[in-house]
Amino acid sequence: MAKYRDVVLVLLITFLYHTMNQMFVPTLPLYITELGGSEAVVGGIVGLLSLGAIIAKVFFGKMATRHSNLLVLRIGLVLATVVLVLYQPFFGFAFLAAVRVLQSVGLAGFVTGAQGMLSENTNPSNRGLLFGFFAAMIGLGMVVGPMLGSFLVEHFNYSLLFWGATVVVALAMVFSFLIRPKSSVSALGMGRTYQPHSPWKNRNLLVVSGTMLLAASIMGATSSIFTLHAKAVGITNPSLFFGLFALTYTFSGGISGYLSHRFGNSAMIIPGFGLSILGLLLLTILNGVPVMVAAAVLIGIGFGFVNTVLMAMVPGYSINAVDASNDLAFFSNAFDSGIVLGSIGLSWLASYSFGLFWLAVAMANALGLLLYLRYNPEKMQKVKAQE
Repeated sequence: MAKYRDVVLVLLITFLYHTMNQMFVPTLPLYITELGGSEAVVGGIVGLLSLGAIIAKVFFGKMATRHSNLLVLRIGLVLATVVLVLYQPFFGFAFLAAVRVLQSVGLAGFVTGAQGMLSENTNPSNRGLLFGFFAAMIGLGMVVGPMLGSFLVEHFNYSLLFWGATVVVALAMVFSFLIRPKSSVSALGMGRTYQPHSPWKNRNLLVVSGTMLLAASIMGATSSIFTLHAKAVGITNPSLFFGLFALTYTFSGGISGYLSHRFGNSAMIIPGFGLSILGLLLLTILNGVPVMVAAAVLIGIGFGFVNTVLMAMVPGYSINAVDASNDLAFFSNAFDSGIVLGSIGLSWLASYSFGLFWLAVAMANALGLLLYLRYNPEKMQKVKAQE
């Protein structure tokens, strides 16, 4: 029972953290533009959250493997709580960028610790199901966060948005201290001196992570540019997009883990990419609420399939069980790199044409699908077994 108690706490913490994180999705771009920032500045500052996390996760992945996932989780949540207070004053975009970089370190600790703790409490028979629940908690945070953030800004002010986000993540931090520490010695008896295998030498992990990098460009693109595009075409409530995206992501993420275990990973990933690409192509002709709704539903379902199943595949491809935390951190870095690609890497295209921007994101996802189809780890294993 203690194992599942910890899983429930990790899921609750995941919901709270992502609620806090998503409170900024529909509000931070508007906050930056109201202060005089351009589309490129919006993309840059939004993308810094993921860019900074990429570096920190290399450190946290090794820390989690050598010490404990719980320690890394707590460090991330404590830092996230403290850093959010720095949003209150505005001393220029350089200061705001520095705050985002500091927040990215907390994000790295949270993601590495939470995914690692979930992995250490799963096995091949229930991994897909529990990672599906994990994705569903992320989705619920994506539902509640944008609505809560928009409500606080529209009815109060940005200051209350920042304080509200601080309270939410502080609650997650408190719950992390209710989880009971486990022995530092791993199941393989390697303990604190264990040196994790290099993820760069794990071919299957590279394929899964590369596919995720290209797919995650959706997250960077929608979080940095969609609100600006919607406002430009006269949509007064762009937060509806994020709400619908989150609801459909929650549903598809919640069921895809179980379905992939039953029907195979490709049965979820290939249709998921197809739906995401179709939704992105709809955004190239965004002209009102109906197109926005259709795009949100297609992208939410598609990305839920792709993200959840790829994430659940990672522990199964780890060279040793104790490498899972470090490998998940590597995979999460690929996710964040995709966010950077969709925000910092491609946001300059939005200055010329929103349609061209969404087309570029669709092409990135098409490349992700081609990468998966060409080097699918399951397919390669079957070929080797037949030889």
